[in-house]
Amino acid sequence: MAFLGLALCWSTTVRGAAGQSTHDLPQKTESKAFTADPARTQIPDIRVVDQNGKSRHFYNELVRGKVVAINFIYTTCTTICPPLGATFGKLQKSLGERLGKDVFLISVSVDPATDTPKRLHAWGAQFGAKPGWTLVTGDKTELNRLLRALGADAASPENHSPMVLIVNDKAALWKRVYGLGSTATLTRNIEQMAAAPAGTAEKRP
Repeated sequence: MAFLGLALCWSTTVRGAAGQSTHDLPQKTESKAFTADPARTQIPDIRVVDQNGKSRHFYNELVRGKVVAINFIYTTCTTICPPLGATFGKLQKSLGERLGKDVFLISVSVDPATDTPKRLHAWGAQFGAKPGWTLVTGDKTELNRLLRALGADAASPENHSPMVLIVNDKAALWKRVYGLGSTATLTRNIEQMAAAPAGTAEKRP
């Protein structure tokens, strides 16, 4: 596991009330920053499988020392997942040559029992997934542990959140943004996170 420092920046948080699907909730714009409990800021270095069938270590290979934007999808979803995929597809164009060099995209399956690497590859291909955008699946128990650590709902694929988690691992900062907003807004948030120098979290009061 890896400790991601002390500070998380929370932008849009979308949560369902009892019995209400997050798919039906409007965008919220609450924003707050806080010093996090380090015990809650660990990313498990679980073994995952990418869309090409390659075994990867989630933290050490995909996140460590990088700026990453992570969304949460499943291939049979017909509501928020296609727009989330389309947004990442547009984001690739917005990032240009920075994709796979300065910024990396990750899509984590919330339904690994169904989402094989082949299915993820086909899903990503719909949105023109390029090198620098990794889609992962794996053991359900392990992925559920990862989803909980990342603040995603692991209980039910149908109620997963349309958030995008942006992580600047060197600066030990996290930020959550609404994944169905404009590509320009998401790009701006990523650029702001990427600009944070290493050790930013430790310098916060």
